[in-house]
Amino acid sequence: MGLWDKAKQLFGQGQPSGNLHHVTEQDHHNAIIKERRDLCSGVDDEPQEQTVRRDNARDICFVGWQICNVEERHNKDDRRLAYLKLFQTRTDKFVCQRMTLIDDEEKKYEAATVEDLEGIKRFFGEDSLALALYIMLDRQLNELQKTA
Repeated sequence: MGLWDKAKQLFGQGQPSGNLHHVTEQDHHNAIIKERRDLCSGVDDEPQEQTVRRDNARDICFVGWQICNVEERHNKDDRRLAYLKLFQTRTDKFVCQRMTLIDDEEKKYEAATVEDLEGIKRFFGEDSLALALYIMLDRQLNELQKTA
């Protein structure tokens, strides 16, 4: 047992507490997926400074817009299990971020900068949460074309 494991046990963090539990594949399968348009920028908004967190690498900092946000919530207690965020930079690149919840409420952040829609699909893949993001993205792009 490592030092970190001993410290977690001393402070009662070694096992899930209260009603927290391990996130299983079944939890993800039964989750409710929601679009979070309220967290996204409007088509006429000014670009903002953004910082996208990622583990084991420097955060990605840029000026741009958050254009899509979808999240997966546990169907019993509405606890967030994962989210996907998609940003567009002023230079027309995209920043993709995936957050997943793992045991004991620990979060894992992955992020990357990509050039185009194919890069977005390579990063997010084709699971149900990614498909919800693509639907939202398609709707956002159609709105942009109408205003152009």
